[in-house]
Amino acid sequence: MAQKTKIGRRVGGWLYLHRSGVELLPAEEAERLAQVVSQHPDTAWNLCKISKDKVSLLHYEDFEASGFPALLHSITIDLATQTSKAIDYSKRENPPILHRKELLLPENDPNILQYAALTKAAEEAGLFEKPAGIGTRKAWAKRIADAGLRLEGHHLLVSK
Repeated sequence: MAQKTKIGRRVGGWLYLHRSGVELLPAEEAERLAQVVSQHPDTAWNLCKISKDKVSLLHYEDFEASGFPALLHSITIDLATQTSKAIDYSKRENPPILHRKELLLPENDPNILQYAALTKAAEEAGLFEKPAGIGTRKAWAKRIADAGLRLEGHHLLVSK
């Protein structure tokens, strides 16, 4: 029996997946995503969020360069009602940020090791011990600073 390829991260009925893994989606989820992308061809996105009745296209700042990228834009489409909600976070002072990027990639992505090393360093520093309140740029930056660290790319370094 062939081993099933792990793709993305499932949380609360949603599949979160980086754009690089779209070709690995099961047919039903691939069809939902394709429908939304065809209806919104000019929407920039690098992460999708798929549930039974909704699809979100999420655009994070430079996903590859930023250790914990901020969300710039999102659009969520309700497939049952064909309604959508778009949010522009790009001018917000305190946008949502993304943690654990390695979990959103196909298992053969060459960046997984680098992203996982950052997650491990954050875990070892205790940054995830109380997950409430770490979902925004300011809260996460404060948590890092309070631990005596600074973020440079994909590295947590001791502050000078």
